[in-house]
Amino acid sequence: AAMLRASAHGKLRILLPMINTSSEIKRVREAMDKVVRRLERKRTAMADPLPELGIMIETPGAALSADSLVKNCDYFSIGTNDLTMYTLAADRGDEQVAHLYDPLHPAVLRLIRYAAQAGAAAGIPVNLCGEMAGDPRLTALLLGLGLRDLSMAAPNLPRVKQRVLGLEMTDAQRRAEQIMEQSDSGVIAALLDDFNTLE
Repeated sequence: AAMLRASAHGKLRILLPMINTSSEIKRVREAMDKVVRRLERKRTAMADPLPELGIMIETPGAALSADSLVKNCDYFSIGTNDLTMYTLAADRGDEQVAHLYDPLHPAVLRLIRYAAQAGAAAGIPVNLCGEMAGDPRLTALLLGLGLRDLSMAAPNLPRVKQRVLGLEMTDAQRRAEQIMEQSDSGVIAALLDDFNTLE
């Protein structure tokens, strides 16, 4: 109720974490509808239209279900830190498995691409957040995969911006296609290093 009341005073978007099924989104929408009706009865000011409802894509299940989840939400935010961790069963905080954490693993990149393509096909905004978004070595790859909205810590902005301004999009797309054909993260890292050096 507080978020809906606040929406009368400025643009507000709601982002749901750890979503894996459409039924979870529908339950949230139903709960929101009940709150809206209650506030309307009290003649409480709210935004019109209501705030957009987005979901975090941060598990393999969510990424692989993106083409159905997209029907029930207004935007995606791909959380690369958790998506990498859950895809590879590699918790960075656990020294026994931290070495397995690899955002360039082909499975992680394929899940990111799949979710991004599902959002684009449905015409909804897709944001990418997490450490990958703020790493200028990965900027060309992410743009080549079709991502256009990257969320990162402020200190990373200048280097990522500089990388974006120096890119030819057709080159980024071509290199992304080449990278997505690879099955080894070491090869992927070498291709990225080569591309970034050429730039």
